[in-house]
Amino acid sequence: MIEIHHLRWSERELHTRIPFKYGIATMVKVPHVWVELSATIDGERVTGQAADHLPPKWFTKDPNRGLEDEIAEMRDVLTQAGAAATGARGDSVHAVMHGVAQQQETWASGQGHPSLLAHFGVTFVERALIDAFCRRYQTTVGAALRSNGLDVELGDLHPELAGMNPADGLPTESLATVASRHTVGLGDPLEDDEVIPEEKPDDHLPVSLRAVCRHYRLHDFKIKVAGDPGAALDRLERVVKLIGEETGGNFVTSIDGNETFETMDAFKEFWTAARARPGLEPLWPRLMFVEQPLHRNHALGDEVGKTVRGWSEHPPLLIDESGGSESDLRRALDLGYIGVSHKNCKGVIQGLANRCLLVKRMRDEPGRTLQMSAEDLSNVGPIALPQDLAVQAALGNASVERNGHHYFAGLSGWPESVWPQVLNKYPELYAGEANGCPFVRVQDGRIDLTSLNVNAFGGTPIEFGNAGPVWLEQGG
Repeated sequence: MIEIHHLRWSERELHTRIPFKYGIATMVKVPHVWVELSATIDGERVTGQAADHLPPKWFTKDPNRGLEDEIAEMRDVLTQAGAAATGARGDSVHAVMHGVAQQQETWASGQGHPSLLAHFGVTFVERALIDAFCRRYQTTVGAALRSNGLDVELGDLHPELAGMNPADGLPTESLATVASRHTVGLGDPLEDDEVIPEEKPDDHLPVSLRAVCRHYRLHDFKIKVAGDPGAALDRLERVVKLIGEETGGNFVTSIDGNETFETMDAFKEFWTAARARPGLEPLWPRLMFVEQPLHRNHALGDEVGKTVRGWSEHPPLLIDESGGSESDLRRALDLGYIGVSHKNCKGVIQGLANRCLLVKRMRDEPGRTLQMSAEDLSNVGPIALPQDLAVQAALGNASVERNGHHYFAGLSGWPESVWPQVLNKYPELYAGEANGCPFVRVQDGRIDLTSLNVNAFGGTPIEFGNAGPVWLEQGG
Protein backbone atom coordinates (compact mmCIF):
# COMPACT_ATOMS: atom_id res chain seq x y z
CA MET A 1 0.00 0.00 0.00
CA ILE A 2 1.22 3.50 -0.86
CA GLU A 3 0.11 6.80 0.63
CA ILE A 4 1.55 10.23 -0.22
CA HIS A 5 1.72 12.52 2.79
CA HIS A 6 3.61 15.68 1.96
CA LEU A 7 5.17 17.66 -0.90
CA ARG A 8 7.59 20.56 -0.61
CA TRP A 9 8.19 22.68 -3.73
CA SER A 10 11.32 24.84 -4.03
CA GLU A 11 12.70 26.99 -6.82
CA ARG A 12 15.95 28.54 -8.02
CA GLU A 13 16.56 30.81 -11.00
CA LEU A 14 19.29 29.49 -13.30
CA HIS A 15 21.09 31.56 -15.94
CA THR A 16 22.42 30.23 -19.22
CA ARG A 17 26.05 30.74 -20.19
CA ILE A 18 24.92 31.56 -23.76
CA PRO A 19 21.43 32.31 -25.13
CA PHE A 20 19.43 29.28 -26.23
CA LYS A 21 16.93 29.99 -29.00
CA TYR A 22 14.26 27.30 -29.33
CA GLY A 23 11.16 27.90 -31.41
CA ILE A 24 9.74 31.33 -30.64
CA ALA A 25 11.67 31.82 -27.37
CA THR A 26 15.25 32.59 -26.40
CA MET A 27 16.28 31.32 -22.98
CA VAL A 28 18.77 33.35 -20.94
CA LYS A 29 17.33 32.44 -17.53
CA VAL A 30 14.75 29.95 -16.33
CA PRO A 31 13.07 28.92 -13.05
CA HIS A 32 14.19 25.47 -11.94
CA VAL A 33 11.82 23.70 -9.55
CA TRP A 34 12.39 20.66 -7.39
CA VAL A 35 9.92 18.77 -5.25
CA GLU A 36 10.56 16.61 -2.21
CA LEU A 37 7.84 14.06 -1.58
CA SER A 38 7.17 12.03 1.53
CA ALA A 39 5.20 8.79 1.31
CA THR A 40 4.59 5.55 3.15
CA ILE A 41 5.31 2.60 0.90
CA ASP A 42 4.42 -0.82 2.26
CA GLY A 43 4.79 0.31 5.85
CA GLU A 44 7.97 2.40 5.53
CA ARG A 45 8.15 6.19 5.36
CA VAL A 46 10.44 7.27 2.50
CA THR A 47 11.21 10.39 0.49
CA GLY A 48 11.60 11.03 -3.20
CA GLN A 49 12.79 13.92 -5.35
CA ALA A 50 12.12 15.26 -8.84
CA ALA A 51 13.07 18.46 -10.67
CA ASP A 52 12.74 20.33 -13.95
CA HIS A 53 12.88 23.71 -15.63
CA LEU A 54 9.73 25.76 -16.11
CA PRO A 55 10.41 26.60 -19.78
CA PRO A 56 7.99 29.15 -21.26
CA LYS A 57 6.92 28.80 -24.89
CA TRP A 58 7.24 25.02 -24.95
CA PHE A 59 4.15 23.60 -23.25
CA THR A 60 1.99 26.30 -24.82
CA LYS A 61 3.66 27.85 -27.85
CA ASP A 62 1.59 31.02 -27.99
CA PRO A 63 3.50 34.14 -29.18
CA ASN A 64 0.87 36.45 -27.73
CA ARG A 65 1.31 35.43 -24.10
CA GLY A 66 3.81 36.89 -21.66
CA LEU A 67 6.61 34.74 -20.27
CA GLU A 68 5.64 35.40 -16.65
CA ASP A 69 2.04 34.44 -17.38
CA GLU A 70 3.18 31.08 -18.75
CA ILE A 71 5.50 30.47 -15.81
CA ALA A 72 2.67 31.28 -13.37
CA GLU A 73 0.47 28.85 -15.29
CA MET A 74 3.09 26.11 -14.94
CA ARG A 75 3.25 26.74 -11.18
CA ASP A 76 -0.54 26.40 -11.04
CA VAL A 77 -0.29 23.06 -12.83
CA LEU A 78 2.30 21.82 -10.33
CA THR A 79 0.21 23.08 -7.42
CA GLN A 80 -2.88 21.28 -8.64
CA ALA A 81 -1.01 18.03 -9.23
CA GLY A 82 0.44 18.25 -5.73
CA ALA A 83 -3.03 18.83 -4.30
CA ALA A 84 -4.35 15.78 -6.13
CA ALA A 85 -1.40 13.72 -4.85
CA THR A 86 -1.60 14.79 -1.20
CA GLY A 87 -3.31 11.97 0.68
CA ALA A 88 -3.55 9.82 -2.46
CA ARG A 89 -3.51 6.11 -1.75
CA GLY A 90 -3.26 2.99 -3.83
CA ASP A 91 -1.84 -0.51 -4.09
CA SER A 92 0.94 0.51 -6.47
CA VAL A 93 2.79 3.45 -7.99
CA HIS A 94 0.72 3.07 -11.14
CA ALA A 95 -2.56 2.97 -9.26
CA VAL A 96 -1.71 6.11 -7.29
CA MET A 97 -0.53 8.01 -10.36
CA HIS A 98 -3.50 6.89 -12.45
CA GLY A 99 -5.80 8.46 -9.88
CA VAL A 100 -3.75 11.66 -9.70
CA ALA A 101 -3.73 11.92 -13.50
CA GLN A 102 -7.50 11.52 -13.71
CA GLN A 103 -8.05 14.34 -11.20
CA GLN A 104 -5.55 16.53 -13.04
CA GLU A 105 -7.22 15.92 -16.40
CA THR A 106 -10.64 16.85 -15.01
CA TRP A 107 -9.27 20.07 -13.53
CA ALA A 108 -7.23 20.94 -16.65
CA SER A 109 -10.21 20.44 -18.92
CA GLY A 110 -12.16 22.98 -16.92
CA GLN A 111 -9.25 25.43 -17.12
CA GLY A 112 -8.70 24.92 -20.85
CA HIS A 113 -5.14 23.64 -20.35
CA PRO A 114 -3.71 21.32 -23.04
CA SER A 115 -2.79 17.80 -21.96
CA LEU A 116 0.95 18.38 -22.47
CA LEU A 117 0.90 21.18 -19.88
CA ALA A 118 -1.52 19.48 -17.51
CA HIS A 119 0.48 16.26 -17.48
CA PHE A 120 3.68 18.13 -16.66
CA GLY A 121 2.54 18.52 -13.05
CA VAL A 122 1.67 14.84 -12.82
CA THR A 123 5.12 13.83 -14.02
CA PHE A 124 6.78 15.75 -11.17
CA VAL A 125 4.84 13.70 -8.65
CA GLU A 126 5.36 10.50 -10.63
CA ARG A 127 9.14 10.88 -10.79
CA ALA A 128 9.38 11.71 -7.08
CA LEU A 129 7.20 8.72 -6.19
CA ILE A 130 9.29 6.39 -8.36
CA ASP A 131 12.39 7.74 -6.63
CA ALA A 132 10.82 6.98 -3.26
CA PHE A 133 9.80 3.49 -4.44
CA CYS A 134 13.33 2.72 -5.61
CA ARG A 135 14.71 3.96 -2.29
CA ARG A 136 12.20 1.84 -0.36
CA TYR A 137 13.25 -1.34 -2.16
CA GLN A 138 16.87 -0.38 -2.87
CA THR A 139 16.42 -0.96 -6.57
CA THR A 140 17.09 0.94 -9.79
CA VAL A 141 14.53 2.47 -12.11
CA GLY A 142 15.57 0.06 -14.86
CA ALA A 143 14.98 -2.94 -12.63
CA ALA A 144 11.69 -1.48 -11.38
CA LEU A 145 10.42 -1.04 -14.93
CA ARG A 146 11.59 -4.43 -16.20
CA SER A 147 10.19 -6.33 -13.21
CA ASN A 148 7.05 -4.19 -13.26
CA GLY A 149 7.58 -3.30 -9.64
CA LEU A 150 5.43 -0.24 -10.33
CA ASP A 151 2.54 -2.57 -11.32
CA VAL A 152 1.94 -0.70 -14.56
CA GLU A 153 -1.19 -1.79 -16.41
CA LEU A 154 -0.14 -1.05 -19.97
CA GLY A 155 -3.70 -1.53 -21.19
CA ASP A 156 -4.74 1.54 -19.19
CA LEU A 157 -2.64 3.64 -21.56
CA HIS A 158 -2.90 1.65 -24.81
CA PRO A 159 -5.80 -0.84 -24.87
CA GLU A 160 -4.06 -3.18 -27.29
CA LEU A 161 -1.32 -3.75 -24.70
CA ALA A 162 -3.70 -5.31 -22.16
CA GLY A 163 -1.92 -8.24 -20.54
CA MET A 164 1.50 -7.35 -21.95
CA ASN A 165 4.42 -7.42 -19.54
CA PRO A 166 6.62 -4.28 -19.67
CA ALA A 167 9.74 -6.45 -19.88
CA ASP A 168 8.54 -7.66 -23.28
CA GLY A 169 9.01 -4.16 -24.67
CA LEU A 170 12.31 -3.26 -22.98
CA PRO A 171 15.95 -4.28 -23.41
CA THR A 172 17.10 -6.90 -20.90
CA GLU A 173 19.27 -4.32 -19.14
CA SER A 174 19.76 -0.57 -19.13
CA LEU A 175 22.25 0.88 -21.59
CA ALA A 176 25.70 1.44 -20.09
CA THR A 177 26.45 4.44 -22.31
CA VAL A 178 24.52 6.66 -24.71
CA ALA A 179 25.54 8.99 -27.51
CA SER A 180 25.17 12.66 -26.63
CA ARG A 181 23.14 14.13 -29.49
CA HIS A 182 24.06 17.79 -29.61
CA THR A 183 21.45 20.42 -30.43
CA VAL A 184 22.38 23.03 -33.01
CA GLY A 185 20.09 25.82 -31.86
CA LEU A 186 18.56 28.39 -34.16
CA GLY A 187 20.77 31.17 -32.88
CA ASP A 188 23.95 29.20 -32.22
CA PRO A 189 27.11 30.53 -33.90
CA LEU A 190 28.66 27.98 -36.22
CA GLU A 191 32.20 29.44 -36.34
CA ASP A 192 34.29 31.16 -33.68
CA ASP A 193 34.24 34.47 -35.55
CA GLU A 194 30.43 34.48 -35.34
CA VAL A 195 30.42 34.52 -31.53
CA ILE A 196 29.14 37.89 -30.32
CA PRO A 197 31.84 39.22 -27.97
CA GLU A 198 29.38 40.38 -25.30
CA GLU A 199 27.74 36.93 -25.35
CA LYS A 200 31.01 35.01 -24.94
CA PRO A 201 31.06 33.47 -21.45
CA ASP A 202 34.05 33.63 -19.17
CA ASP A 203 34.61 29.88 -18.99
CA HIS A 204 36.59 27.14 -20.72
CA LEU A 205 33.63 25.60 -22.52
CA PRO A 206 33.15 25.85 -26.29
CA VAL A 207 30.62 28.19 -27.87
CA SER A 208 30.64 27.78 -31.65
CA LEU A 209 29.47 24.55 -33.26
CA ARG A 210 32.94 23.84 -34.64
CA ALA A 211 34.48 24.28 -31.19
CA VAL A 212 31.78 22.07 -29.65
CA CYS A 213 32.50 19.29 -32.16
CA ARG A 214 36.19 19.35 -31.30
CA HIS A 215 35.74 19.66 -27.54
CA TYR A 216 33.31 16.76 -27.11
CA ARG A 217 34.27 14.80 -30.28
CA LEU A 218 30.61 14.50 -31.21
CA HIS A 219 29.02 12.29 -33.84
CA ASP A 220 25.28 12.64 -33.07
CA PHE A 221 23.45 15.90 -33.76
CA LYS A 222 20.03 17.53 -33.75
CA ILE A 223 19.59 20.46 -36.12
CA LYS A 224 16.78 22.94 -35.55
CA VAL A 225 15.15 24.53 -38.61
CA ALA A 226 12.65 27.39 -38.63
CA GLY A 227 11.84 30.71 -40.22
CA ASP A 228 12.17 31.59 -43.88
CA PRO A 229 12.53 28.31 -45.84
CA GLY A 230 15.35 29.61 -48.06
CA ALA A 231 17.38 30.92 -45.14
CA ALA A 232 16.69 27.73 -43.16
CA LEU A 233 18.05 25.59 -46.00
CA ASP A 234 21.10 27.83 -46.40
CA ARG A 235 21.91 27.40 -42.71
CA LEU A 236 21.20 23.67 -42.86
CA GLU A 237 23.74 23.33 -45.67
CA ARG A 238 26.36 25.13 -43.60
CA VAL A 239 25.71 22.94 -40.58
CA VAL A 240 25.89 19.71 -42.56
CA LYS A 241 29.13 20.79 -44.23
CA LEU A 242 30.69 21.75 -40.89
CA ILE A 243 29.82 18.58 -39.00
CA GLY A 244 30.87 16.51 -42.00
CA GLU A 245 34.29 18.17 -41.90
CA GLU A 246 34.68 17.76 -38.14
CA THR A 247 33.57 14.11 -38.03
CA GLY A 248 35.08 12.93 -41.29
CA GLY A 249 31.55 12.12 -42.41
CA ASN A 250 31.00 9.79 -39.45
CA PHE A 251 27.83 11.35 -38.06
CA VAL A 252 24.08 10.94 -37.74
CA THR A 253 21.55 13.68 -37.17
CA SER A 254 17.91 14.38 -36.53
CA ILE A 255 16.11 17.50 -37.67
CA ASP A 256 13.77 19.40 -35.38
CA GLY A 257 11.01 21.12 -37.36
CA ASN A 258 10.13 23.33 -34.38
CA GLU A 259 6.43 23.27 -35.31
CA THR A 260 7.37 25.60 -38.17
CA PHE A 261 4.83 24.40 -40.74
CA GLU A 262 1.07 24.86 -40.67
CA THR A 263 0.33 21.99 -43.07
CA MET A 264 2.03 18.81 -44.20
CA ASP A 265 1.79 20.09 -47.78
CA ALA A 266 3.88 23.11 -46.76
CA PHE A 267 6.45 20.84 -45.15
CA LYS A 268 6.47 18.63 -48.26
CA GLU A 269 7.29 21.67 -50.38
CA PHE A 270 10.15 22.56 -48.02
CA TRP A 271 11.46 19.01 -48.04
CA THR A 272 11.32 18.78 -51.82
CA ALA A 273 13.40 21.94 -52.02
CA ALA A 274 15.86 20.49 -49.53
CA ARG A 275 16.27 17.28 -51.54
CA ALA A 276 17.14 19.37 -54.60
CA ARG A 277 20.09 21.05 -52.84
CA PRO A 278 23.44 19.44 -53.79
CA GLY A 279 24.99 20.64 -50.56
CA LEU A 280 22.60 18.49 -48.55
CA GLU A 281 23.39 15.19 -50.26
CA PRO A 282 25.60 14.02 -47.34
CA LEU A 283 22.61 14.44 -45.02
CA TRP A 284 20.19 11.92 -46.47
CA PRO A 285 21.93 8.62 -45.60
CA ARG A 286 22.67 9.98 -42.11
CA LEU A 287 19.22 11.34 -41.26
CA MET A 288 17.59 9.60 -38.30
CA PHE A 289 14.19 11.33 -38.36
CA VAL A 290 12.40 14.68 -38.54
CA GLU A 291 10.82 15.74 -35.26
CA GLN A 292 7.54 17.68 -35.05
CA PRO A 293 7.56 19.65 -38.34
CA LEU A 294 3.92 20.74 -37.89
CA HIS A 295 2.46 22.99 -35.23
CA ARG A 296 0.69 20.94 -32.58
CA ASN A 297 -2.66 22.45 -33.59
CA HIS A 298 -2.40 20.72 -36.97
CA ALA A 299 0.00 17.81 -36.48
CA LEU A 300 -2.65 15.15 -35.86
CA GLY A 301 -5.29 16.31 -38.35
CA ASP A 302 -6.83 14.09 -41.02
CA GLU A 303 -5.16 16.03 -43.83
CA VAL A 304 -1.74 14.95 -42.52
CA GLY A 305 -2.53 11.32 -43.24
CA LYS A 306 -3.73 12.15 -46.74
CA THR A 307 -0.49 13.91 -47.63
CA VAL A 308 1.78 11.30 -46.05
CA ARG A 309 -0.01 8.38 -47.71
CA GLY A 310 0.42 10.06 -51.11
CA TRP A 311 4.07 10.98 -50.51
CA SER A 312 6.24 7.94 -51.20
CA GLU A 313 9.55 9.63 -50.32
CA HIS A 314 8.61 11.38 -47.09
CA PRO A 315 11.25 11.31 -44.34
CA PRO A 316 10.72 9.43 -41.06
CA LEU A 317 8.44 11.69 -39.01
CA LEU A 318 8.07 11.74 -35.21
CA ILE A 319 5.87 13.73 -32.87
CA ASP A 320 7.21 15.56 -29.83
CA GLU A 321 4.99 18.38 -28.55
CA SER A 322 2.00 16.51 -30.00
CA GLY A 323 2.65 13.55 -27.70
CA GLY A 324 1.00 14.96 -24.61
CA SER A 325 -1.87 12.52 -24.07
CA GLU A 326 -2.05 8.75 -24.02
CA SER A 327 -3.88 8.42 -27.34
CA ASP A 328 -1.60 10.76 -29.32
CA LEU A 329 0.94 8.13 -30.35
CA ARG A 330 -1.75 5.77 -31.62
CA ARG A 331 -3.26 8.60 -33.65
CA ALA A 332 0.15 9.59 -35.01
CA LEU A 333 0.98 6.05 -36.11
CA ASP A 334 -2.34 5.82 -37.94
CA LEU A 335 -1.48 9.04 -39.82
CA GLY A 336 1.92 7.83 -40.98
CA TYR A 337 4.32 9.05 -38.31
CA ILE A 338 6.81 6.43 -37.20
CA GLY A 339 7.24 7.29 -33.54
CA VAL A 340 7.34 9.69 -30.62
CA SER A 341 9.86 11.36 -28.35
CA HIS A 342 10.48 10.54 -24.72
CA LYS A 343 11.47 13.04 -22.06
CA ASN A 344 10.64 12.60 -18.39
CA CYS A 345 8.54 15.76 -18.33
CA LYS A 346 6.04 13.83 -20.48
CA GLY A 347 5.91 10.94 -18.00
CA VAL A 348 7.97 7.85 -17.17
CA ILE A 349 5.01 5.48 -17.26
CA GLN A 350 3.72 7.00 -20.49
CA GLY A 351 7.19 6.59 -22.00
CA LEU A 352 7.22 2.95 -20.94
CA ALA A 353 3.81 2.34 -22.50
CA ASN A 354 4.81 4.12 -25.70
CA ARG A 355 7.97 2.02 -26.01
CA CYS A 356 5.91 -1.15 -25.55
CA LEU A 357 3.36 -0.01 -28.14
CA LEU A 358 6.08 0.59 -30.72
CA VAL A 359 7.63 -2.80 -30.04
CA LYS A 360 4.28 -4.60 -30.29
CA ARG A 361 3.35 -2.85 -33.54
CA MET A 362 6.67 -3.87 -35.09
CA ARG A 363 6.19 -7.47 -33.97
CA ASP A 364 2.68 -7.52 -35.36
CA GLU A 365 3.80 -5.94 -38.64
CA PRO A 366 7.18 -7.45 -39.62
CA GLY A 367 9.19 -5.09 -41.77
CA ARG A 368 7.76 -1.95 -40.22
CA THR A 369 10.34 0.31 -38.55
CA LEU A 370 9.20 2.52 -35.68
CA GLN A 371 11.28 4.73 -33.41
CA MET A 372 11.33 6.33 -30.01
CA SER A 373 13.60 9.35 -29.84
CA ALA A 374 15.19 10.76 -26.70
CA GLU A 375 14.81 14.54 -26.46
CA ASP A 376 15.69 17.32 -24.03
CA LEU A 377 14.51 20.54 -22.45
CA SER A 378 18.07 21.76 -21.74
CA ASN A 379 18.01 19.34 -18.83
CA VAL A 380 20.46 19.95 -15.98
CA GLY A 381 21.46 18.32 -12.71
CA PRO A 382 21.58 17.61 -9.96
CA ILE A 383 18.26 15.69 -10.21
CA ALA A 384 16.52 16.17 -13.55
CA LEU A 385 19.40 15.23 -15.87
CA PRO A 386 20.40 11.97 -14.13
CA GLN A 387 16.78 10.86 -13.76
CA ASP A 388 16.03 11.51 -17.43
CA LEU A 389 19.15 9.69 -18.60
CA ALA A 390 18.37 6.70 -16.37
CA VAL A 391 14.92 6.33 -17.92
CA GLN A 392 16.31 6.77 -21.45
CA ALA A 393 18.80 4.00 -20.71
CA ALA A 394 16.07 1.71 -19.39
CA LEU A 395 13.93 2.36 -22.49
CA GLY A 396 16.87 1.57 -24.77
CA ASN A 397 17.18 5.03 -26.34
CA ALA A 398 20.80 5.00 -27.50
CA SER A 399 21.08 8.50 -28.99
CA VAL A 400 19.95 11.09 -26.45
CA GLU A 401 19.63 14.80 -27.16
CA ARG A 402 21.58 16.59 -24.45
CA ASN A 403 22.11 20.32 -24.55
CA GLY A 404 21.91 21.46 -20.93
CA HIS A 405 25.68 21.08 -20.46
CA HIS A 406 26.22 23.41 -23.46
CA TYR A 407 23.78 26.16 -22.47
CA PHE A 408 24.46 26.01 -18.72
CA ALA A 409 27.94 26.07 -17.15
CA GLY A 410 27.84 22.80 -15.25
CA LEU A 411 26.41 23.17 -11.76
CA SER A 412 27.91 26.63 -11.25
CA GLY A 413 24.41 27.99 -10.69
CA TRP A 414 24.02 25.85 -7.55
CA PRO A 415 25.50 26.37 -4.06
CA GLU A 416 28.92 24.83 -3.52
CA SER A 417 27.43 22.51 -0.88
CA VAL A 418 25.66 20.64 -3.70
CA TRP A 419 28.82 20.05 -5.77
CA PRO A 420 30.57 17.28 -3.74
CA GLN A 421 27.28 15.41 -3.36
CA VAL A 422 26.91 15.24 -7.14
CA LEU A 423 30.55 14.29 -7.75
CA ASN A 424 30.30 11.47 -5.20
CA LYS A 425 27.00 10.22 -6.57
CA TYR A 426 27.89 10.38 -10.28
CA PRO A 427 31.70 10.09 -10.68
CA GLU A 428 31.44 9.09 -14.36
CA LEU A 429 28.78 11.63 -15.34
CA TYR A 430 30.43 14.68 -13.79
CA ALA A 431 34.01 15.87 -13.64
CA GLY A 432 35.10 18.45 -11.07
CA GLU A 433 36.96 21.58 -12.16
CA ALA A 434 39.82 23.11 -10.19
CA ASN A 435 37.34 25.06 -8.08
CA GLY A 436 35.28 21.91 -7.46
CA CYS A 437 32.37 22.79 -9.76
CA PRO A 438 30.99 19.69 -11.53
CA PHE A 439 30.64 19.71 -15.33
CA VAL A 440 29.02 17.00 -17.44
CA ARG A 441 31.62 14.66 -18.89
CA VAL A 442 31.16 13.80 -22.58
CA GLN A 443 33.98 11.67 -23.98
CA ASP A 444 34.21 10.77 -27.66
CA GLY A 445 30.62 11.93 -27.99
CA ARG A 446 29.31 9.51 -25.36
CA ILE A 447 28.04 9.68 -21.77
CA ASP A 448 28.93 6.98 -19.24
CA LEU A 449 25.88 5.91 -17.23
CA THR A 450 27.53 3.42 -14.86
CA SER A 451 26.85 5.15 -11.54
CA LEU A 452 23.82 6.99 -12.89
CA ASN A 453 21.89 3.80 -13.63
CA VAL A 454 22.34 2.77 -10.00
CA ASN A 455 21.80 6.10 -8.22
CA ALA A 456 19.54 8.41 -10.26
CA PHE A 457 16.42 6.92 -8.68
CA GLY A 458 16.63 5.56 -5.15
CA GLY A 459 20.14 6.76 -4.38
CA THR A 460 21.11 9.15 -1.63
CA PRO A 461 18.89 12.27 -1.81
CA ILE A 462 20.50 15.58 -2.72
CA GLU A 463 20.60 17.99 0.23
CA PHE A 464 19.88 21.45 -1.19
CA GLY A 465 20.28 23.52 1.97
CA ASN A 466 19.40 27.13 1.15
CA ALA A 467 19.58 26.66 -2.64
CA GLY A 468 16.22 28.31 -3.15
CA PRO A 469 13.04 29.35 -1.37
CA VAL A 470 10.23 26.94 -0.61
CA TRP A 471 7.21 28.35 -2.40
CA LEU A 472 4.66 25.70 -1.43
CA GLU A 473 4.14 22.97 1.14
CA GLN A 474 1.26 20.54 0.75
CA GLY A 475 0.02 17.93 3.22
CA GLY A 476 1.38 17.06 6.61
